[in-house]
Amino acid sequence: MHVKTAALFRQKWTGRALVVGFTLVGALGLAGPANAAAPAPFTMTDHVDNNTGVDTFTTSGLLCPSGTFVDDVTAAGFPHSDHSHSEKGFVLIRSTFTCDDGSGSFTMLKHLTLTFTDTGFTDAGPVEILGGTGTYAGITGHGFTSGGTDGETGIGGGTTTGAVQLP
Repeated sequence: MHVKTAALFRQKWTGRALVVGFTLVGALGLAGPANAAAPAPFTMTDHVDNNTGVDTFTTSGLLCPSGTFVDDVTAAGFPHSDHSHSEKGFVLIRSTFTCDDGSGSFTMLKHLTLTFTDTGFTDAGPVEILGGTGTYAGITGHGFTSGGTDGETGIGGGTTTGAVQLP
């Protein structure tokens, strides 16, 4: 085959292959799982009591109405230089929420920015729901949380809003 003809042939078939490939990827990406429920909004309010160690939550939406949770700080970063004027810190927290009604539990990963104040700190950041047990096995979701803690009383709380999807 002539070099110029071979180049045109290769260009023509490469273009067709790309069109077919993008069409398949687009169709598969839009289809999604056949039986998956649509994402549903939720709101969660949490109450932290560092004096008793009992942390509670209430929710609306597909999640159980109330329960307790335990935080596990998996990573933290704070300025440690004498020259830093940041007054901020960053934490990654894996929280396990257990429902009072016995329907199961779910896990939330919180990516928080802490801002220290004269009386405690505020926190805010994105969250991911990463699965659970019982009714919440396979649950996924995302959202945003904000709140704070009073350093003198040890009491804190916050509100998380987002969307969850059950399989």
